[in-house]
Amino acid sequence: MASSKVNLNNPPKFLSILGSKNVNFDENNESITMTFDISDELTHSGGKIVQGGFITAMLDTSMAHLLIFVKKGEYNPLTLNINVAFVASGSPGIFTAKAKIEKLGNSIVFTSGSLHQEDRLIATATSTNKLIKF
Repeated sequence: MASSKVNLNNPPKFLSILGSKNVNFDENNESITMTFDISDELTHSGGKIVQGGFITAMLDTSMAHLLIFVKKGEYNPLTLNINVAFVASGSPGIFTAKAKIEKLGNSIVFTSGSLHQEDRLIATATSTNKLIKF
């Protein structure tokens, strides 16, 4: 991604806070899978439940990074709206977020994502993003 305005080899600091471990972009299917290792520092209820804002952040991150990859780092995907459905609580450990594009317009994109811990669905999300050229 040499022509990219975004240096994906130097990720934003918040990714390390979220425990981002792996990013797998599937160019053919225009989808992405991201892995996060969430520590007990991002929990409540005595370290047992991951706080919902961090669940949302993992989903938002996967959908935004998908757009960064699809647009070859030339656009900043600003989240205009995100809707999250919490299905189950997550505990500290490994999470896998998957995202795909539902509709790609000239400047507005609709994406969807899911977050799993092992084989258990934790949350789903849909997002509307505005693409801003860097």
